Amino acid sequence: MKINILLLSVILMNIGCGTKIIAQGNTQGNRIGFFDENNMNLCVLNVNDGSVQTLVHIEESSSGMYRRTVWSPDGSQFAFTGTVDGVRGTYIVDADGSNRELVLRPKGRSDEGVLDWHEDLKLIFVLKNIDGNAEIYAVKDSLHLTNLTKSPSWEFFPTVFPDGRIAFVSNIDEKEGVKNSTFKNVYVSDPDGAGFTFLLSMEGMDMESVSTTGIFPDISPDGKVMCFTLKGDIHIMDTDGKNRRNITNTPHLTELTPSFSLDGKSIVYSGASKPETDFLSGNQPTMNLFKVNLETLEKEQLTFGAHNFFTHPIYQPYEQRFADRQ
Repeated sequence: MKINILLLSVILMNIGCGTKIIAQGNTQGNRIGFFDENNMNLCVLNVNDGSVQTLVHIEESSSGMYRRTVWSPDGSQFAFTGTVDGVRGTYIVDADGSNRELVLRPKGRSDEGVLDWHEDLKLIFVLKNIDGNAEIYAVKDSLHLTNLTKSPSWEFFPTVFPDGRIAFVSNIDEKEGVKNSTFKNVYVSDPDGAGFTFLLSMEGMDMESVSTTGIFPDISPDGKVMCFTLKGDIHIMDTDGKNRRNITNTPHLTELTPSFSLDGKSIVYSGASKPETDFLSGNQPTMNLFKVNLETLEKEQLTFGAHNFFTHPIYQPYEQRFADRQ
């Protein structure tokens, strides 16, 4: 039986109707890339003044997993996977949306997409489906692809540690087949792909949660904490598997696609405000961008609009911050 990697594509739906972007500049911080699901645009929000800039219009993106502005380590470029001008592939673009370059065309039997950018090796991590299962690849260009996992199991949702290691979700220790796997276990690999080891377990994760709201883990800037989506809430836990907390805890509202702020003190995410327009309500969803302070758990709404459907917020790094870490 053919297994479809796009089992996860139901994570995000394309509504296909026009929406007016409304944002209010009542917060301080950096620029946040995000995806406007209604208009199929990769955008950036300036939280200082509330302005929104469209970077790239994507004509088609068959998997909601890849609707992301994957920033380069210095923030000068971003990568994404989708169809532009009729050509589907993975692209690198300058931070203002100019100078788009096609890096890789699909090669596998199913979908692929860029999910993170390696800081040391300047590599893009891409999901491929060449051998009938999903694996994690490091991609420099169409001639330089490195399989980092090399396993018969399924690996998803790669995210890079500050020290260069790559964390990802896998069902390698589950024997029930991909459709019945929980994908609760997180593993870690070195950048050269020389094997991988168990990191932690996200207890309570199951295929229903994975296929509706995804996991989308992210590692804090100091490498000590991981955030992820579980059954419509945002959770954090130490990367040694301890001190897990549900930091949104809204039983009737959905939160998803979290990522850390550049200082690691807050998490930005996509969330609903009303149950009747929630992501899982069955009605046309309204999803705006929020952030939550990790010390106080105080939530702050960053975008406002009755018809917004914004997902995958990711803070844009900046060059001086990157230079300070070298």
